[in-house]
Parts: sequence; C-alpha cells; structure tokens
Amino acid sequence: MIISIFASIWAQNLWDELILKNEIKLLENEYGKKTKFIVFSYDYKNPFYKKSNIVYKEYFPVWIKNPRNIFKNIYNFFVFIISVIKSDLIIIWWGGIIYDNEKQTTKNPLNQWIFRTNIFRFFRKKIEFFAVWLNIKDDSNFDKIKKIFSKVYKITVRDVYSNKVLDNLWIKSEIVQDPVFNENINYKKNSCLIKKIKSFDFSINDLDWIELKWKKVALAFRKWYLSDKEDKLNTQFEEWKINELINYIIKEWWEVILLPHSFHKTDLIANDYKFLSRFLRITEKIRIINSMDEVYSKYIYKEMDLVLAMRLHSIILSQVYSIPFIWISYSNKTDEVLKNIEKEDTIK
Repeated sequence: MIISIFASIWAQNLWDELILKNEIKLLENEYGKKTKFIVFSYDYKNPFYKKSNIVYKEYFPVWIKNPRNIFKNIYNFFVFIISVIKSDLIIIWWGGIIYDNEKQTTKNPLNQWIFRTNIFRFFRKKIEFFAVWLNIKDDSNFDKIKKIFSKVYKITVRDVYSNKVLDNLWIKSEIVQDPVFNENINYKKNSCLIKKIKSFDFSINDLDWIELKWKKVALAFRKWYLSDKEDKLNTQFEEWKINELINYIIKEWWEVILLPHSFHKTDLIANDYKFLSRFLRITEKIRIINSMDEVYSKYIYKEMDLVLAMRLHSIILSQVYSIPFIWISYSNKTDEVLKNIEKEDTIK
C-alpha cells in the first residue's frame, strides 16, 4: 500500500507537523504498519517527523514565477506525476483550504489545488480529504471549492462550520476530532481549562486570582489577535498589552516562557518567534524557546505550570498532557475545540 499525502508541513509550524505525525499513525492503524508514505512538502529537506516508511518530496510548483526555478519545477512535475501513478490512495489536508480572514501574508493557492485534483482524477486515483478546515469569506471562492472537492472518495472536516459550508454546496463530509488529540496514549479527557476569554478582552485582571508564585507561565501568543484592527495604532496597543502582562507576571515572582508555535521562514506575520522575541527582557525570569522540537518537549514533559493558550494546538497539547491552561480564543476553530473539551468533561 502506497499513500501520497499532500500536506501543509512546509511552514515550520508545530501544529502542521503534529497533524501529519498523528495522521500517519491513524493511517498505519487502518492500512497496516507496512504502508509506505510519500509526503509532499515545500520544506522537504528538514522534516519534523521521520520514519523509515516515509519519503518526503518537494511540491510542484515551487515559486513558479521565479525563472531560476524552471529546471527544479520541471523535475518536480515528473516526480509528482510518477508519485501519483504509484499511489493507491491520495490524502489531502491543508490546515485551511481557504482561510481568507487569517491575518498573515501567505494565502492558499486554490488554482493549484484545482490543477492537482484534476491530475488525481485523470489517473483515476482514490482521493480523501482528511480533517480539513474551511473559513470562507469571499463568495467567489465557492465555485473553486466545488471543483476541488468533487468526485472524491471521502471528506472529513474538523469543525461544524466547514461541514455546513460543504453541505450547502451539496458535498457530503463528516466531522472528526483533531488528530492531535491522539498525541498522548494516556490522555484521560479530564478538562485542564481553568478560564476562557475572548482574545480582545484579555488583560492582567484575568490572572490576579491565580496563586502561582514561583511557577512557570507560558505564553503561546500570535500576532494581531489581541487587538481588533490591523493598523499601526492597534499593533502598538497589542504590544503594550503583552508588555504589561509580562511585567505583571515577573513582578509576582513567576517565570515567563515565550512559547512560539510557528517559525515560518517567509511569512513574518505568522512567525511567532519573531513576534515574541520583541518581549524579551534582560532577566532570568523570561526566556524564549528556540525550536519546534523544544516547544514540543515542553508539553510532553509538562515543564509549564500554566499556559496562556492562544494557538489552537497549544490548547490541545495542554489538554492532552494535563497542563492547566487559560484559553484565549480568537476564532471559531478554537471555540469549537473548547466546546468539545467541555462536552467530554461533562459526559465523564
């Protein structure tokens, strides 16, 4: 069995890498440990998750408007075609097929996905969309969505909104749990949420009742979600808000860990490391984590006493590794994950 996976794992984002890891684990359980995987990525030389049955290939096209990439793209095209022909199943997941209200500079190329899925259909390949997330604001994109999702074997999505979007287009899909919930085999589903707050409303007053003297507090923040506009004034307000928060934590004799989940090489708006580096101080009480591997280990070994969780997978990792967290929600996708966590806890 050979499965080709077209994934969003080129952006140096811990979220994407852990989805791939747990997706492969689920597929191995379904199709057997001898299954071979061809994973397409833009950063194919530096994979986060390595196994002997996984081969990483570079996407076609790569920066096609750059003349220097012409021979690379010719080579990648033939690798792409050969890999598709060899595959028994094509799996597609892309954090969001469309996220046209996300505050970052990288946009998803829908025309490329139309091209790729047409190639898959030409070779009569079985196509599955796995745990995708849609967030559509531009009505003109609906026709493209129909073309991408037509004539496929199976579609699963991660939220009710995505399910409704596809249902309105007469496309059947099923809602599945985020695969990163499978990260910890000892996960007991006990809610670790201690408070929930809308991102624009978050302030130091949300911490003044918590007794955490001499404890470690992690900030998993991303840019432009503590203010409601994308102009310079609101950016300054957001930075003031975070500085005030850090000063409060340090004053209370807590230690601050800046916990970036994204180390994006080209999209500086999505790069948490660049953003959080602005808030470093000359003190032992605050430090920033420098790699995805180290961020990951902080959750696994429970090296934080409290996480201020804004990133979606900061919420999930805090939950599955039983680390208390304050949920700072900035979108429907984080709202829905929290509803499921609270629902599980209520059922238990």
